[in-house]
Amino acid sequence: MYSETFEAEIAKLKTDKISGSEEIVRKAIQIVKQEIDNDPKRYGNIMDLIEMLRKVITIKKEMSALRNVLIYFIDFFQIGIPVEKLAERVIDKMDTQRKSVNQNLIPIISKCKNVMTFSRSSTLYNSLKQLAEESEKEKLPELTIFESRPALEGKKLASEVVNLGYKVNYLVDAAMSMAIITLKPDIVVIGADTIFPNGNVANKIGCHALALFAYQHKIPVYVVSSTLKLLLKAIPFTIQSYSSSDLWPKDKPEGIKIYNPYFEIIPANLISGYITEYGFSENIPDVKIELEKGYIHEMYD
Repeated sequence: MYSETFEAEIAKLKTDKISGSEEIVRKAIQIVKQEIDNDPKRYGNIMDLIEMLRKVITIKKEMSALRNVLIYFIDFFQIGIPVEKLAERVIDKMDTQRKSVNQNLIPIISKCKNVMTFSRSSTLYNSLKQLAEESEKEKLPELTIFESRPALEGKKLASEVVNLGYKVNYLVDAAMSMAIITLKPDIVVIGADTIFPNGNVANKIGCHALALFAYQHKIPVYVVSSTLKLLLKAIPFTIQSYSSSDLWPKDKPEGIKIYNPYFEIIPANLISGYITEYGFSENIPDVKIELEKGYIHEMYD
């Protein structure tokens, strides 16, 4: 059975409302690493390892990346990697994926005059950071970023990228339509918390509206993500409502019911393409994984 420290760290990470899904995954890996390092012998058995990893899924059940990264752990374990080396190998795999995504995304955004985004994709941020390091400031694209209420991830992204040398247009979420009409972005780029087998994407609330406005004005919408976010098989997906205090911290009158979803589904027909470690594709990449493996079902059932 996992330790109390492990459970406490999992509970703490559940409250993280700002970090992107890949950042959540990397923090979860460090929690797993710490748990294994404290007692490697406890997790020398595959079933004990799976039991501990399944607890990690509860951090954010809507994030397919958490399920898939745990499959990476078990894959490496199955081929004989020592349990205390698993986290290191998983991080290496994710770093390789990130590098490939950057290589595929940077040539696209470097040709744009204005790139529009919503929320804060750590994958997009890393590409913007690398582009800023490799380019003259006057050649960087202008960025249009929305607040992304209620957690204001967009505000964090705007603060980060302006320090990299980008010019930033920062707007309230309700200004999406006006921003597209007046600022005329070349592309809209969003991240993904989950990519479904049919190409639909789950991401921060507000992305669906932005995709609709972009579609209406013939602005391409690209999803940037590694295939770590790809669901390997269809499973029920529930959109949860988070704390009402985000929207109405105090003195809420009785009779007002608050619905505070953080995520929503963006239909595949609104998405122009997917930029992953495999390159650009109008359809999601066909990732060859043996779905009949028992431990994949353990993570998905």
